[in-house]
Order: sequence, then structure tokens, then C-alpha cells
Amino acid sequence: MPRSFVFPRPRPRGLLGRRFDGDEQLVLGSGAALSLLSLAVVPGVLLKVAAFVLVLAVSAGVVLLPYKGRTYLRWWEIRRSYRRLLGNGELLYRSRVPMAGRMLTGRPVPVEAPVGVPPRMEWFRARTAYGDVAVLLQPSEGLFTAVIEVEGQKNFGGLDEDDKEALVGAWETWLRQTSDTGGRISRLQWIARIVPVDPNAHARDAQARRDPKAPGWLHNSYEQLLERVAISAEDRRLFLVLGIRYSQELVVEALKYGSLFEGYGVVLGKEVESFIRTLGTAQLRWVRSLDEAALASFVHHCYAPDHWLDDVRGMDQATCWPAEMDGREDSVMISRGWETSRSWMHSTGWIKQFPIRPVALNFLAPLLLYTPGVILSVAVTMDLIPSDRAMQDAIADATNELGQADTKPGKITDPRERQEQRAATSTMEEIASGAAGVRLTGWVTVSAQDRDALEQSKGIVRGASAKSQLAVEWCDREHYRAFTNTLPLACGLLGS
Repeated sequence: MPRSFVFPRPRPRGLLGRRFDGDEQLVLGSGAALSLLSLAVVPGVLLKVAAFVLVLAVSAGVVLLPYKGRTYLRWWEIRRSYRRLLGNGELLYRSRVPMAGRMLTGRPVPVEAPVGVPPRMEWFRARTAYGDVAVLLQPSEGLFTAVIEVEGQKNFGGLDEDDKEALVGAWETWLRQTSDTGGRISRLQWIARIVPVDPNAHARDAQARRDPKAPGWLHNSYEQLLERVAISAEDRRLFLVLGIRYSQELVVEALKYGSLFEGYGVVLGKEVESFIRTLGTAQLRWVRSLDEAALASFVHHCYAPDHWLDDVRGMDQATCWPAEMDGREDSVMISRGWETSRSWMHSTGWIKQFPIRPVALNFLAPLLLYTPGVILSVAVTMDLIPSDRAMQDAIADATNELGQADTKPGKITDPRERQEQRAATSTMEEIASGAAGVRLTGWVTVSAQDRDALEQSKGIVRGASAKSQLAVEWCDREHYRAFTNTLPLACGLLGS
């Protein structure tokens, strides 16, 4: 029987029960307390009743009534942060790289990153048997990150069911080993970068380079070869970001070497190298490790897709950021690279719900393979949870689901509640059977050079997401912050 996946339905995680989030419970509780206080303070029976009803209605409306696709409470913090940044001018970014200069050692002078990016990041190099890799220390996140490019060893779509099942089993084993072996890598971010290319470029180049003096049989042979070569219309890359938590134990081990950052490079280089050696367990092939120039080129390419991803000329920790970035508009973020004066528009969406009904192994295929002409980044960030802790969390979730079930005699049980109870119970069984425990979130960024093309691309992505049974919510008024979650920084998931 083909394997299928079911993701749990997103549920609030408040202090009391799972009906509302903590801030929603706080607003409702404060409204109830103020309404009771109004009964004691306000004079007159009619005024008491009016004040009581008004306070309760306002607090309930703020939490429950839909407002521009969300609720007023959901918009409150977004609007507050947006207005604060708009007032102090941080949403308009211009790089200071041309005026910053370089040190005597040739290293660039660090410059501020755009708003939304973790501040005060430190770049350093780690040496591995697979080449140098750039490691970023993010003090605000308490996280070290390194990036490698990978690809599958086999064509998943061309495998039969038994081979697919074996491949998924290998993937589960690899995740469980990574989380349970006591290694330092605790967060993974998968980034699928899809950029349209010209499918006829090779044919035009061959025509331009054709030698008219060459024999006719050679021309015919090359024409037949061109007809048989499959030319993809998209450049597809898969990057894997490794996240290592900052800890005192790591600092103590790094201090054994000449300097702290030299020690970080040695210790983290060993972790990255050990991780790369295990990729074969998951049927993955290492392509390259991204050093400072390659990582800077990748970051700059995300802001300005007309900068080719593999062009590392002049790329470093200073020039990786865009020349300009404008996050003042509600529905788009605008950025410009160093090569041209053309601006790019970006919209980022949050995958607020993964499939809650059984889906096949390739449920993401409509989004990753069938979005023609769309410049797209799909990022999935996951925290690896040890099996013991994952089982404890699963038992707590199942207990909460069963405890909140409304089983009054004579009342029909909501079928959605029964599905949630079965899903919570099956999660415990799967972890007990050897499945790895993860916490994950997903983000999608669409880029285009004008508003019409951006809206068209968003429509294509919206349709592909629906086919993949994903619910995507566009992050209006916070695109500057959401865009960072599709950069190779392993962001977008709160620390556990």
C-alpha cells in the first residue's frame, strides 16, 4: 500500500486549553474582568448592563471577528511594528558598502544588514574535507548556520513504490540519527530555489558558433544531438542550511584553540563534515559547500534575481546585501542589486497549514515542479527533536485533545474532533515505531520585476499551493521580515 502523510491541524497553544492562543486568552480574560468591574463601579442598572455588554462585545470582537483576512488582535502587533519602523526610516535601506571601504588586510568593513535580518551577524570560515564553508553567528538567534548544496541520488518520480518506500525509510532513519546521536546540529532548513531560464539559449548559442566551413555531416550530427538533449526551462537548486545552537560547552571547546573564532571554525567544521558524510544515508548527494563568496552570491541573488547565483565576483559579507531595499509598501518588498538599476518586487507567504488529509509522497510536486515562469523560493525550516522529548510532547498533545473532547450524552461529536484525536494518537504510535520528531514551518517567496507579473506569479503559486493542499497566507505589512525566512539563515521558527 502506498505510504501517505497527514499533518496535524494547526491548533492554538494557550495557557488554558487549546481553543485560543495565549494573547487571545489574555484579552478575553481582561475583558471579562473589566466587565465585572464595571458592574461594581458604574452607577445605575441600565448603565451597568450597557457597560458590561459593551466591554464583553469589544473584547470578543477583537479576538473573534474577522478583519482583513485575520482578526484585529492579529493585526495589532503587525501594525505597531510597521508604524514604528516606518516612522524611524528603517524600512528604507541603502547600503553603505561603496563608502565603507576595506581594512588593511583586505577584509570589507562590516555594514548594517536590511531590516528583518538578524542584526550583528559575524562571518567566519570553517575548514572541512569538502572545502571551506562560511559559518554565520547570529547573536540574536543564538545560532550558528552553514549552507551546503545537495541533490537527490535518484530520480524520485521514476522509482516504483517499493523503492520510494525504501527511500522514505532511509530519510526517517537519517533524521532520527541526526536528532538522537547527540550531535550539535539541531535545526535544518531546506530551500528550493527555482528560476526560469531560456530553453532555447543553447540552440541559439550553437547557431551563433556554427562554422560554415565544417562538413555537412557534422552539422547534421550536431542537429540530431540538439534534438535529443532535454533542455529544462528552469534552474532548480536545493540548499540545506545547518543550524547549531550556541552553548557554553561549544565556547569552552572553541577556546582550546588560538582564538575564539578560529576555535569555532575548527569545531563547527568537524560537525559540518560529519554531517555531510551521513547524507548518503538519506540518499542525498553533496554538491558543494558554500564559502563566503558563494553564500554572499546566493543571498544577493535572492534580493536581485538578475544577479546569477554562481557569479561570485566581488561577493563578500558586505556586498551580499542589496544596494537598496524598500519595505514601506503593504503588499510588496522592493529591492535592487548592484549590477543594474532595475528593481525587483517580492511577496512572501507563510504556509499556515500543511495537508490535513492523506497525501502522497510527492504532494509538493505542483508547487515545486509546475509553476512555469515563476521565480520562487520555498523554504521549510525544521527543529529536530530527540525521540524521548518528541514522545512526551505527543503524549501531552493527545491528553489535551482527549481531555477537551465534548462527550456529553445525547450530543453528536464533531467529526473534526474525532480526526484530531485519531491524529494525536497515531503520532504517538509513529514515534514509538521509530519516526523522527520535528517541529517545522514553511515559507514561500515570489519575485518579479513589475506588479502585474508579481500578481500573476502569486496567482500561479496560489493555485499550485491549493493542489498541494497547502494554505498560504501572504505576509502583508511584514514582507521585509518574512522575506528573511526564505534566506539561507534558518529563520522563521521560534526556538524550542
